[in-house]
Amino acid sequence: MQKLRILWVDDEVQHLKPFVLFLEEKGYEVKTVSNGSDAISLTVSENYDLVLLDEMMPGMDGLETLREIKKIKPALPIVMVTKSEEEGLMEDAIAGQIADYLIKPINPNQIIMAIKKIFQTDQIRKSKIGENYAKFSAELNRKLLSQPTWEEWKEIYSQICYWDLHLDDIHDSNLNQMHFLEKMNANKEFSNFVEKNYSSWLSTDDRPTLSFDLISNYVAPELEKRKQVYFIVLDCMRLDQYYAILPFLEEFFNVETDIYSSILPTATPYSRNSIFSGMLPKDIAEMYPQYWSESSDMDNSRNRNEHQLLESHLKDIGVDVSHSKYVKIFNLSEGNYVLRKVDSWRNEHLVILVYNFLDLLAHHRSNDPILKETIPDEQALRAFTKHWFQHSSLYQTLRKLSEIGATVVITTDHGSIRVNKASQIVGDKDTSTTLRYKQGKNLKVNDKQVYMMKDPTDYGLPVRSIVDNYAFAKDDYFFVYPNSFHQYLKQFSGTFQHGGISLEEMVLPIAVCKPKK
Repeated sequence: MQKLRILWVDDEVQHLKPFVLFLEEKGYEVKTVSNGSDAISLTVSENYDLVLLDEMMPGMDGLETLREIKKIKPALPIVMVTKSEEEGLMEDAIAGQIADYLIKPINPNQIIMAIKKIFQTDQIRKSKIGENYAKFSAELNRKLLSQPTWEEWKEIYSQICYWDLHLDDIHDSNLNQMHFLEKMNANKEFSNFVEKNYSSWLSTDDRPTLSFDLISNYVAPELEKRKQVYFIVLDCMRLDQYYAILPFLEEFFNVETDIYSSILPTATPYSRNSIFSGMLPKDIAEMYPQYWSESSDMDNSRNRNEHQLLESHLKDIGVDVSHSKYVKIFNLSEGNYVLRKVDSWRNEHLVILVYNFLDLLAHHRSNDPILKETIPDEQALRAFTKHWFQHSSLYQTLRKLSEIGATVVITTDHGSIRVNKASQIVGDKDTSTTLRYKQGKNLKVNDKQVYMMKDPTDYGLPVRSIVDNYAFAKDDYFFVYPNSFHQYLKQFSGTFQHGGISLEEMVLPIAVCKPKK
């Protein structure tokens, strides 16, 4: 390994010899000069990794030398050595972009620590994070072997999302690969957990909070306090994306975050209608056939009556809302419209805002080469979400809501997963076209990769005929037909999809936000 080259600038170079010997014994190469002019000349003619610069020198002092060196090599780290702790001096030095400073008298260990701080911080940090991740990995695998309950799955996935965000900051490919494999293993076990327990969740109160519980459990109690409530649904927001924007929510609100499970399919026509109606899809289709279209897989065809479903739901549970407003936001102009109208909506007891940006992003990314390149993986998806939120009209709207004292309940209807593996399915021409779930007659699937519902009505799902089935892709699989296998594999591998069973699609945030002021 090449030695780290240090240039030490001090007008009393004769006193530096013990320090130089010490550093050389530690494997560093040290060059000494007694004035700023020589230091600048050497900076031009030679390459150094670090400059130790005395602040008090005759002629060109340390701060002037610092400024000249920075003009030549802006990225060269400089450690200022000074006798003074005067505030103005330190401000001047910091403005000159010093990497660190040492107060005389110095000792050799101070120098070593300064060098490590500059050059080995990332290495030391990665090493420590690696140790902590190894502990997390061991604990995760212990929990997975113990057949975790729903409450334990909530904690497991929250920890996984914590590490998602933590590893985003250190760019360690080995740790990222290990984390990816751990998530794959966790998703496999979670899919088995859902397959084993989902039917019982729908017939007992001993279950997770599900989509149809959100209004009664979180929105209605806030409405009963006679405060204005904004219910905001960010379509297709994963838990890790929520954690990425949480610090910005906490600027304005005291946030209480809980976790719930989406119903199946984890798709907007099913999960979001279930949220607003307080019902399972089968019951919606039976009670409100005019709201339930069987003619299309497109989300919009079945989500046009969310406001009416919500009003009926609130009436059924005895919550009186005499004034409410519902707005769906697809683009910037609609978001700006909401921002402009917030002040005029102060007499509305309940305002429902549905933002479709994240869902549109996932859908468009599948077909847009530029978006695929911009958002190649989950890390980029989190970064993109954070960037969007910071610069969105929603962020400004939330700021205004905190100022007027409204309570905000924020959630999502489902998440998405980056699919990597194809699972072959056989169905007739009327089988739905979705990639993570299928509705059709006598579907034939790989049982290890798919959760098959042969009696959908037992799971609260509507059917078109007595031989209708539902199939849900598990883990990170997506459905392809045998005659189009390679075409679909090429087109959809690596895209973000939803509708199936995974932690990313099902384990979701619900947050009650109270203004700080």
